[in-house]
Amino acid sequence: MRKILGAMAVAGLVLGGGIATAGTASAAQPGKPCSWYTTSEPLLKAGATGNAVKALQCELNRSISTSFYPLTEDGVFGQATLNAVYTLQGCAGLSKDGEVGPLTWAKLDYYSSGSNYAC
Repeated sequence: MRKILGAMAVAGLVLGGGIATAGTASAAQPGKPCSWYTTSEPLLKAGATGNAVKALQCELNRSISTSFYPLTEDGVFGQATLNAVYTLQGCAGLSKDGEVGPLTWAKLDYYSSGSNYAC
């Protein structure tokens, strides 16, 4: 009986999609600001490089008043990019951890697409 109930529970989870997985940020949409670099929005931390970092820098330039941090979109997540991430996270009410994950990408997508800066 236990084997049957266990099998039914597993089948219900698999078929019903009841297993929780870590969320990911929604990818940038083609035609939206900064999507010419990439539509990928992976977890980014200081030291990262590549097109996703260029997209991050582009969105930061459109989300934070450039009088704060006009970033060069060079694809290197260095100190200037980290400082801009901290600023964006603070202004957007997020935890200032310096990592760009789903919540930070969502705020970047929101502010970089609109006419108002986060700060």
